Amino acid sequence: MNRREMLGWLAGAAAAAGVGATAAPAFAAAGGQQGGQGGQQGGQQGWQREGMGNQAQAAALANRFAMGADVSTLLELEANGAKYYEHGKAHDCLRILKDHGVDSIRIKVWNDPGNPDFFPANQSPAAGWNNAEHARILARRAAALGLRVLIDFHYSDWWADPGKQYPPHAWAGKGIDETCALLSAYTSDVLKQLKHDGVYPEWVQIGNEITGGMLWPLGKYDQLDNLAALLKAGHDAVKSVDARTRVMLHIDSGGNNATSRWWFDAMTQRGVTFDVIGLSYYPQWQGSFSDLQGNVNDLATRYDKDVIVVETAYPWTTSDGDSEPDSMTNVGTSTFPQTPAGQAQFLDQVTSIVKAIPDGHGKGVFWWEPEWIPTPNVGWEVGAGDQWDNNTLFDFHGNALSSLDAFRRR
Repeated sequence: MNRREMLGWLAGAAAAAGVGATAAPAFAAAGGQQGGQGGQQGGQQGWQREGMGNQAQAAALANRFAMGADVSTLLELEANGAKYYEHGKAHDCLRILKDHGVDSIRIKVWNDPGNPDFFPANQSPAAGWNNAEHARILARRAAALGLRVLIDFHYSDWWADPGKQYPPHAWAGKGIDETCALLSAYTSDVLKQLKHDGVYPEWVQIGNEITGGMLWPLGKYDQLDNLAALLKAGHDAVKSVDARTRVMLHIDSGGNNATSRWWFDAMTQRGVTFDVIGLSYYPQWQGSFSDLQGNVNDLATRYDKDVIVVETAYPWTTSDGDSEPDSMTNVGTSTFPQTPAGQAQFLDQVTSIVKAIPDGHGKGVFWWEPEWIPTPNVGWEVGAGDQWDNNTLFDFHGNALSSLDAFRRR
């Protein structure tokens, strides 16, 4: 079933559930060593510090509004020559982001990317970018700078999103009980490795954009009992390593209240527990600002949960930095220009919507892959180019854009 068919199925399920029939769901080695040393210090900062006895202080720190960025491709970009500049001088990309007000970093984890013997693992370079070891390197670097960390488990060897949720090749064909055990063991193992590094993630996602389920076909949207079992296994694994870590469930339907209600109703009715609702909001795919506002306000109130827009972005140009067609080329109903100034206006608008969620339930906004500038050999799959270079916060040559200042203003 393709994405269009899946979205149609979800719309029908939402209508049947009585929540509306009209809406459709829409490094280098040296750098790694440096990060490992610094991570032991940075990971002991803030709420994550091991042995912090003051729970009130921990809660206050965790309650800060997150201004974040997903930089999961950074190590691969750096290894292939990407450099980042501020006023003409090269600097660490993470340092530039922090200096402009980014305080949180999101890092995805793939199980066995780059394995040449299995699809879709073989759609990634053999270096295995985004595996647990690379995630640890990037997390140590972030922690060394005092940045908060969000770990995004895809539970796949490659991209997981509403249109595809391939299970890791080592889990394929297993039954629900065995898969829950594998998911639990993998989740806790990666988090224990991070803990050993001195990194204590503030948030952990159990799956990525799982509107249509995860680990297909076992946990697909038409196997909701299985999906709930998988999410429970992930939740319990996270809490077994550190009970303070906030578990996030992430769907893509930022502006689609019917689908969002259907999905979270289905999971809560099956006893799935979690701490944070994560949403994607891209204006090309997920509706208007008013759609986003209505949805986040309703979800926060209906489920009494915090909400983070964990993926968003906006174009800074209508040009393409390489020969690969860009994937987000229109801005839906937004009237902001596709310029750095327009990006800043967009971020201000989305942030204002999230901050205004009732009862203080709005907890953050993350820009997706602001560092993914056009770089040879770094594409969305092997042999492809950069589909995202018009939505970054750096120009095609790695110079920081003025839109980055919008993070500092928030």
